[in-house]
Amino acid sequence: MQKLYPYQVISPDDDYTDIRNLQSKKSLPKSEQQMRFNSDLDKCGEVTVPQNDRDKGKDSDLHIYAQYLNNDQLSFVAYAANCQFVYKVGPSHGQITFNLGQLEKKDLSQQFIFQDILEIVIHEMTHVLGFTQHSIPLWIQSDKSSYVEPTIKKKFREIDTLFLKTPKVLQFARKYFNCPSLTGVPLENLGGPGSANSHWKNTIINGEYMNSQQQPLQSYFSGFTANLLRDTGFYEEIKESMEEDIFYGKGAGCQHVTGQCNCTKNEFCIPIKEQDLCDFYHIGASNCIAGQFNEPNCLCYKYECSSNGQLVTIHVGKQKVVCTKNLEKMQVNGYDGTICVCNKGYFGNDCSLTKPILKA
Repeated sequence: MQKLYPYQVISPDDDYTDIRNLQSKKSLPKSEQQMRFNSDLDKCGEVTVPQNDRDKGKDSDLHIYAQYLNNDQLSFVAYAANCQFVYKVGPSHGQITFNLGQLEKKDLSQQFIFQDILEIVIHEMTHVLGFTQHSIPLWIQSDKSSYVEPTIKKKFREIDTLFLKTPKVLQFARKYFNCPSLTGVPLENLGGPGSANSHWKNTIINGEYMNSQQQPLQSYFSGFTANLLRDTGFYEEIKESMEEDIFYGKGAGCQHVTGQCNCTKNEFCIPIKEQDLCDFYHIGASNCIAGQFNEPNCLCYKYECSSNGQLVTIHVGKQKVVCTKNLEKMQVNGYDGTICVCNKGYFGNDCSLTKPILKA
């Protein structure tokens, strides 16, 4: 979960010569002046910045303020944000907030639970490092110039979507998906401001630790995120040995990225038919849960009309919901999104047809 807070971009100190022990790196570390909190803001997130952090910079390249709250009514475990960027150098200050109300419910002595929490922390830290919609325009190229157009916005499955088209991400994606003509990689276009445009699109790149939804099984640090960090221009020595293999959509062609969701593909499942089967990676048993319903080619559920035509009963798994009003949105326990009826004059599973389908 990426939290949106006010942050400030400050001018770089062009005269610094602090190279410490990192001469072999292509990018120099930040100077003491740059590591001061020079922002006009009083706080970094919800943390009041101490005066000594304004007077003297930390001997580091990134300073994180950690805080906590205790509210078990809030579902998140942690969120993070950056609050100061040094122009053409990178983020200098950020914050991460932990929710003890959720952490205290978890048995951290269990290794897999601890690993899940660690994964969340790394996810949040990656937002601080620059994987956010508001940070992308601040990225720099290898010659330290700004990108002219790092993203493009266009319709994707009927939804306005931000596509990332920086060079290393695009090169990796074209090879991974076997789609040489790919012009950009879609970012998540659903959810609130903490999810949309700051994560990989779940239906395109899944099982990646920078998806907007936490995975019940292991998530992976893939070449997508590694190359994104390289494309920021701030971290040019991301080691390839850190990258983990993923296979979701690999070699599936351009249709997987730019086409509609297709339940016949192995990447997707059908809730009614495929419960308690192996997950996509064949690591363990899994549940098939339908996600958002507002993308084309959504799953069509069995329904029944009442004798007077005033009610529609929709079957979702073993549950039933009853629509009593035209265009009513119905939520189903255990499912994300809403069930809806096509507007007048539109037909088909994804409401994209203007004429009804006639069956012989």
